[in-house]
Amino acid sequence: MDAIREVDEMSREAPQEDIQAWPPEKDSSSWVSDSGDSFLQDVLHAEPSSRLPVPGQWLGGADGRRFELFEPMGRGGMGQVFRARDATLGREVALKFLLPRPGFEALVLAEARAVARLDHENIVRIFDVAEWSRVPGQLRVPFLVMECLEGESLARLLEHERPELRRALDLLKAIAAGLAHAHERGIVHRDLKPGNVFLTRQGAVKLLDFGLSHLTREPVRSALQLAGGTPAYMAPEQWRGEAQDARTDIWAAGVVLYELLTGELPFQGATPAELRARVTSSEPAPPVRVRHPELPRQVEALLATALAKEPARRFASALELREELRELRGRLFGTGREARGPSTELQRRQVTLVSCQLSGFSEGGAPLDTEDVGELELAFHEASVEVIERNEGSVALSMGGEVLASFGWTQGREDDSERAVRAGLQLTRELRDTLQRRLPHLPLSGLSVRGGVHTELMVVGPRLQGEAPKVAAWLAHRGGPGELVVSDSTWTLVRLSFLGESLGAQDFEGLSGRMHLEAHRVSREREVASRFERARLAGSLSPLVGRERELEWLLELWERARRGQGAFVLVSGEAGIGKSRLIEALRERIPKPVRLCRMQCWSRFSTQSLHPIIELLLGLVDAGPEQPPLERLRRLEARMKELGQSEEDTHLLALLLELPVPEDSPVLRLTPERRKERSFEALVHLLVQCTCDDAPVLLIIEDLHWADSCLLEFLGVLLERSAGAQILVVLSARPEFQPDWPPRDVFYRLTLERLPSELSAELVREVSRGHALTEEAVQGLVKRTDGIPLFIEEMTRMALEGGAAASIPLSLHELLLARLDMLPSRQKSLAQLGAVLGREFAYDLLAAVAERDEELLRRELAGLVDAGLLRQGDCVKGLAYEFRHALLQEAAYQSLSRKTRMSHHRRIVRVVAERFPGLVEAKPEVFAYHLTESGQPAPAVGHWTRAGQLAIHRGAYPEAQSHLSRALELVPALPDAAQRLQEELRILTFLGMAMTLLQGYSTPEVQRLNDRFHELIPQVGEALPRLELQWWEPFSNYYARSEFQRAYELAERLVDLGRRHGDRGLLALGHRIMASTLGLWGRQRESLEYLERALACSEFTLEQHRRLAAQYWGEPRTTALAYGSIVQALLGRMEESRRWGQEALALAGRVGHPNTTAFALFYTAVGCCLRREPAEVLRLTDKVIELASERSFRIWHMLALVFRGWALSELGHPREGSELIQQQLASSRVMGFLTSCPSQQLLFADCLLKLGRVREALDAIQEGLTSSAVTGERNADSGLHRLWGECLLRWGRQREAKYRFIRAIAIAREQGAGLFELRATVSLCQLLRDLGRPEAARRMLERACGRFEAGGECVDLQEARVLLASLSRAEVRVLP
Repeated sequence: MDAIREVDEMSREAPQEDIQAWPPEKDSSSWVSDSGDSFLQDVLHAEPSSRLPVPGQWLGGADGRRFELFEPMGRGGMGQVFRARDATLGREVALKFLLPRPGFEALVLAEARAVARLDHENIVRIFDVAEWSRVPGQLRVPFLVMECLEGESLARLLEHERPELRRALDLLKAIAAGLAHAHERGIVHRDLKPGNVFLTRQGAVKLLDFGLSHLTREPVRSALQLAGGTPAYMAPEQWRGEAQDARTDIWAAGVVLYELLTGELPFQGATPAELRARVTSSEPAPPVRVRHPELPRQVEALLATALAKEPARRFASALELREELRELRGRLFGTGREARGPSTELQRRQVTLVSCQLSGFSEGGAPLDTEDVGELELAFHEASVEVIERNEGSVALSMGGEVLASFGWTQGREDDSERAVRAGLQLTRELRDTLQRRLPHLPLSGLSVRGGVHTELMVVGPRLQGEAPKVAAWLAHRGGPGELVVSDSTWTLVRLSFLGESLGAQDFEGLSGRMHLEAHRVSREREVASRFERARLAGSLSPLVGRERELEWLLELWERARRGQGAFVLVSGEAGIGKSRLIEALRERIPKPVRLCRMQCWSRFSTQSLHPIIELLLGLVDAGPEQPPLERLRRLEARMKELGQSEEDTHLLALLLELPVPEDSPVLRLTPERRKERSFEALVHLLVQCTCDDAPVLLIIEDLHWADSCLLEFLGVLLERSAGAQILVVLSARPEFQPDWPPRDVFYRLTLERLPSELSAELVREVSRGHALTEEAVQGLVKRTDGIPLFIEEMTRMALEGGAAASIPLSLHELLLARLDMLPSRQKSLAQLGAVLGREFAYDLLAAVAERDEELLRRELAGLVDAGLLRQGDCVKGLAYEFRHALLQEAAYQSLSRKTRMSHHRRIVRVVAERFPGLVEAKPEVFAYHLTESGQPAPAVGHWTRAGQLAIHRGAYPEAQSHLSRALELVPALPDAAQRLQEELRILTFLGMAMTLLQGYSTPEVQRLNDRFHELIPQVGEALPRLELQWWEPFSNYYARSEFQRAYELAERLVDLGRRHGDRGLLALGHRIMASTLGLWGRQRESLEYLERALACSEFTLEQHRRLAAQYWGEPRTTALAYGSIVQALLGRMEESRRWGQEALALAGRVGHPNTTAFALFYTAVGCCLRREPAEVLRLTDKVIELASERSFRIWHMLALVFRGWALSELGHPREGSELIQQQLASSRVMGFLTSCPSQQLLFADCLLKLGRVREALDAIQEGLTSSAVTGERNADSGLHRLWGECLLRWGRQREAKYRFIRAIAIAREQGAGLFELRATVSLCQLLRDLGRPEAARRMLERACGRFEAGGECVDLQEARVLLASLSRAEVRVLP
């Protein structure tokens, strides 16, 4: 027969399963009443139909004699099952008669027919659906004809066995496969539980009893569909009577897996109401690793998704669950291709390779024949695989006398490099003896094994790529028999864990050329009690920064413990946060006497029960694992006797250490569970007794997230007994560790947070002590490391060693990639896509690029948040996400192959251009970045340039320099030569501005950029007007460096281009620049002429003014008016000077361009200074200073402070004013700002003279005149000579003073500077008066005032009139 016999348990257990979650003292009816589930009450209260057939009866077929019924096999919630024989096909079958509630017969029959359409290896087969009635005309009963199975249900298996993880995953994978088949056909089980999962004797998994399922494709709404299932396995939506779908079965599958792994149900309650409350609450399911810590975290993550309270957070389908299980099983248990799965996508991974080579087996004897060699190779390969897989590596290649193993190829772990070196030591030290034992008949006396280990960030896929395998083999060749040689990259990672010596460097010849490689010979592993002790022994402890408060609190707990108030404290925090460093500081600060017990949970021992407990016990009795068993036993017995412990306790602890005990010892008769309980009690007693006998105990156990269940159980016992003991237990763990210990007053939690920026910077400086790091470098490290001390230390050390700023240290790669590899592939790929988008990204953009189902995307993002990779926030337009660590984002990005990264970037470019044009406009640097990385440099140039412009407008000059530098780098990729020249010139104008504002004018970089700009101008030629260049920077650079001739020539070129191309903007700009240059040369009349030309061609609309302001970085008409206020004042036209200044300020206000406004304010203030209006100068310069501070206008800020100093001096504060000017003069020198030096020295000398500091004033004057002679900036010469004369008068040197005044008048008259001529004339006339020549003075002053009065009133003219009046009176007095 094709059918297989089903044992009686098959359906008999179904009703029993319903009862398993209930307490035995109450019957199921009362539980259902408590739950308020009317449908479940109806099902449980339904009586068997009296219309069911009886054994021996024939039914079915055309003649009613197809099936012969045998004995009943059981009764389920929806029907009765009989074993029967199909006479037509000659096979045994199972007939299930359905018992519908009155009125639902048609629905039940429809569902039965739907279930019968299922045909899958993991679903019990239904051959037919028919109906039967005892009497014609009576209501017909539907029944199913099913295959009859031999085996047992999963519920029966769980009564006597808990499957190991691999089998549990296989069972659930088969369950998911069956569910997926049903779900694809619109059928939901709704009552999945161990009693409905059947295991055949051949190992097949079959799903039974879809009797409570409903047809989703053809829904019939009724009370029958509002609930269903077995309470312990029911999803929240079932309890609430809400709509159910495939995700309801996912929940039940998660409960089944949870039960398979722990032997317990995730949700339990004393009453149905309590169970319902727990299932429907917002609290998540208890983490499975709380009950079974040995389970991998990936399993916990899978269950957390399956048991999510919100259906949207669960796997969307059983098919998805099955794929997740397949991937998880491959990652946990597969090797090679099985672990990698079918994907051929390349990834960049940090991989450690181990090359193990056989050599010397033919030395000293006859060569082996072919069969012997084959036998030896096979044994060598098999033995190597055992060692490699024991250390959780995989074999990448085995051929001949060499095996290549990889660690981190398919699954990254934090300690891959250590595992690789440990495996290498075992291979080189143990393999020779292993082969001799396995092949005693072969002459292997000369056999030796040597190994090489190399770590590299490489591209991997279905196969390893690159030269790393060759490097590993080359290293192996450098070693002798039984030696292990590692590369410098590997040694960097493992040097704290292993001892070794340097072998120096040699050249390795590869396809990529010659490489200089350092090598190290590893001798053995360090014997230490903890990870942190390795760093302490190696002398690489970093200082403790920012944990003073936490340390003081721990010391306070220690003081309490010394007084008999024992305590437990769990120090929790993410990897690298500094838990171990804090605990080490506690150890250092605790005074003696103290009995220190320190244990370390290791990831490689996480599945080895009792390992840390044995370490603790050996430490308490002063024994070591290297001692012979009898010596360890002797020490144990002596210590136990010393502390007065019982003989039984001694035997129990001896068994823990696998030491012999007497055959008649009572402890041997204890059950394993009771023996464990007694052993823990004895160990706790021993630990507590040590505190009374010796000293207070400090018990440190680190990395409890890798602890096994036995250790956690022991700690639970110790927690209960520690309240009155002199003991402080300090535990450390990552945030995912949540112990299931009951609350105790002695249990404390200490969560370490990230360091704030200022403390992060302090740690950077501490780590880099003795080395110079710029403040910019310090802040860059602070930004990238996010306050994680480990990241700060490693990144700082890499920076000190000259590592690339964008790279990640090897020591952090393993940690970061291990975090990523813990994720399911779907979440990892999403994290990598998010990393391509950036540190922060908007949900809408990710959704558009990811092209995933929205519900699935939200679920996966929630998973990444739960996993600690992302944090959720908000942006301007909605939901946003951010990587919790900048380095984690970088690691995720770098883990993608270049081809994949470019593909992602291209998709982002397409999506952003089509759907997010606002992002292109608002953040062109984002779009430019994706264009660049997608291999599209040409369009990226314009967007980088635009981003630089916007950054300059915001005052973000470092960003501007970065963006514009990227644009400049991409210019060579432009296809057209002329376009390359034009774009380079355009970029240089903005880049020069950003660099100047950041670095000043004197740096070589700024000078080279300026020279290149000057070279490009004639090459671009007639295209200049079309480029709409920003001309502010080149001209300001020329002026700052006093290169006036270059500025004038370029201005002439602009005027010529403006005329020929009809560009009034260029004309106005060129004329204004020529006017400014002429003014600096002291040619004030010509300067005014060009200013008037600039004004004549700059009558624009307001929008045109604004456009030109943005383009030129200074609106031409405004700047002409503002500068003109100076020229007009110098010419003696005071009213015109005031009018032009007022018009400049008014127009600047309407244009609203910050730099134009600063220009207008400053130059109008200079005009006021010339007119000697200090109060107005103070008001205007304060506005300049405020605006410059907001916009980081360093030059305007500096210049405004000079004139503010003059104003303060004029208003009675010469000391304060002179100090302010002196500071700004020093700043000018630092920045390389040479222009205005004569004018500034003139103001400085004036202030000094008011203070009577004549010598210093003369020094300032000399410096001003020297600068004038060198640079050609002559506009202050007259004033400097006049003040020189005033200084000489203070010393009584009247003749020399007279000469200086006459020289000042001559210069002023030559330059057309009527104001300076008037001032010098007044000084000379005062001297002549004092020399007794008032008449000559009067005549001279009358002529000067006459020439000046037409220009309007000013302080100088008023003072001249006063002097003139006094001279006239003096002349009258001396008449005969």
